[in-house]
Amino acid sequence: MWHIDVFNSLSTLGESNKLLSERLAKLGDRADLAELRDIFQQFEVTGTVGLALLHKHFSIEEGERVVEFGHVSTPWPVPPDGRMAGGYLVPRSWRFWDDMLEPYEFGFNHPGQEEYKDVPLPAGFAERLRAFLAETNLLDVLGICVIGEDEIVGRIEKNRGRVNFTVPASRPEDLSVDLTPTHSPSVWSFDFIKDFLDAFDLFAYASAVSLTISEFRCKPYKESKYEKIRELR
Repeated sequence: MWHIDVFNSLSTLGESNKLLSERLAKLGDRADLAELRDIFQQFEVTGTVGLALLHKHFSIEEGERVVEFGHVSTPWPVPPDGRMAGGYLVPRSWRFWDDMLEPYEFGFNHPGQEEYKDVPLPAGFAERLRAFLAETNLLDVLGICVIGEDEIVGRIEKNRGRVNFTVPASRPEDLSVDLTPTHSPSVWSFDFIKDFLDAFDLFAYASAVSLTISEFRCKPYKESKYEKIRELR
């Protein structure tokens, strides 16, 4: 049975960023995660699932799950079978918990608006993925999530209380960690690889391109580091 600790035990975005940087620093030549890319390609899932930085912005209560509908994710009271309001839940993001790949975020499909696809994972993929993440000490830092057109284009994830929502980037630099250091990448795809991405100012992800940017210690626009740099030019 699904347990709320699958979600509540996640670290904050800032903590997860710090952990990932520290763990990658110890991997040497393996820090580019090329082996992980090879696993995704071998099982032919690069077009359906991506790599996710495990994090949360709030906690949930017993009987709740984080559910996305449209571009908004909030805690919903959910019955055990996941069916409600004439619709049903579909897993959107997974992490390893007690050696099992467990969903921690869901999408809601209504008969009049079924936008979330059920993505079956091929046999053997979870086992190979877990083995790599365990060997590299990344089990509590990285998971997987469904990717689609919105993720490929790139959106900004924001949080207000127990509400997460994503919006289109208003400026190209919003999707650049270098130009907007208050933003942090949280989802990567192995199917759209052209250039290296210096995701954490320390490590180039030779095999991944950032798709979704999460708000990280976000300041008002006019007080952002990027705005100050631009004014000095």
